[in-house]
Amino acid sequence: MMDENFRRTVILIAEHDDEGTIGFVLTRPVDIEIQGLISAFPKLKARVGYGGPVGQDSVHYVHKLGDELKESLPITDGLWWSGDFDQLISMVDLGKVKTSDILFFIGYSGWSPGQLDEEIKAGSWIVSSVTVKEVLNDDPKEMWKSSLKPINSNFKVISEMPDSDLYN
Repeated sequence: MMDENFRRTVILIAEHDDEGTIGFVLTRPVDIEIQGLISAFPKLKARVGYGGPVGQDSVHYVHKLGDELKESLPITDGLWWSGDFDQLISMVDLGKVKTSDILFFIGYSGWSPGQLDEEIKAGSWIVSSVTVKEVLNDDPKEMWKSSLKPINSNFKVISEMPDSDLYN
């Protein structure tokens, strides 16, 4: 994809329905702590990433807290997004949330109804599954490469090419 927002990215789709699609870029960490975005947030060394070009004034999160965090929305087995933010703060204060339990995002990626399906049909995206471990614990800078390698040998070759060779 030539768009700088999505070039060499892995996107976690959090919601996909008749109203559109919401996802988060997993491969663009930012060098800021959550307290730099929300000063009242308790001390937690959680990873923060660029979620996408939409809603840059918003903070989102995916986690494995599940039903422990009210209003959480399931993504897949063992992985949720959003939830009661005040309760999340309380859980962090009480030591019930570990760094490996949560990932924060600045902004999100969004598609209008049917838009992502059309982009997939056009070959703009490669669809695959991810595990909770990959989402929350893998090195985001290596995730694009590691997610392409198992698909087929052509993608393994592409994953090893320097960025400049792919787009020139």
